[in-house]
Amino acid sequence: MSSDQDLEFFQLVKDDDFGAYETIFKKYYQELYRFAYNYLRDQVPSEEMAQEVFLYLWEKREQIEIKTTLKTYLYSAVKNKCLNYIKYEIPRKHELEESHMALMTTSQPETEEDTDKMKRHISAAIDELPNKCRQIFILSRNGGLTYKEIAEEMEISIKTVENQMSIALKKLRESLKPLYEYYKNNR
Repeated sequence: MSSDQDLEFFQLVKDDDFGAYETIFKKYYQELYRFAYNYLRDQVPSEEMAQEVFLYLWEKREQIEIKTTLKTYLYSAVKNKCLNYIKYEIPRKHELEESHMALMTTSQPETEEDTDKMKRHISAAIDELPNKCRQIFILSRNGGLTYKEIAEEMEISIKTVENQMSIALKKLRESLKPLYEYYKNNR
């Protein structure tokens, strides 16, 4: 399929032809995934970047105006998604992981009574989380599942898992801050 044929197919997509959309998807998905993978070096987000571009292509088909070739448009869209992911999502993931580590490695209690007290506080804070947050947190931290495995298990997107973990960690930090301060200041 030449670039002129691509634009003809895209015009059909703009006219709500899902078959033409599938043709474009089949032609470019693997290329775009590999292109994203060159940036991210991670399978799941690379797949998400390619999928999000195709989803956007279908949802916004009537508003999209392609001034170059369809291939150039798609590659540029994936590149921009990858760069935004690198700029915003990767640092946020690292921040979440660091906050979790800081939360879980507060100054160690000195006595068994302190240990029991800390466990009760942590358990109570986890119990106070909204249901979905609590389930995801427990599957991640106690079950040792990856975000991808949690998403598959709960039949939700990885993005939802990430967002719910972010909420869980924020709420746990807030709930456990007094306990952390206590152990930090009484050492």
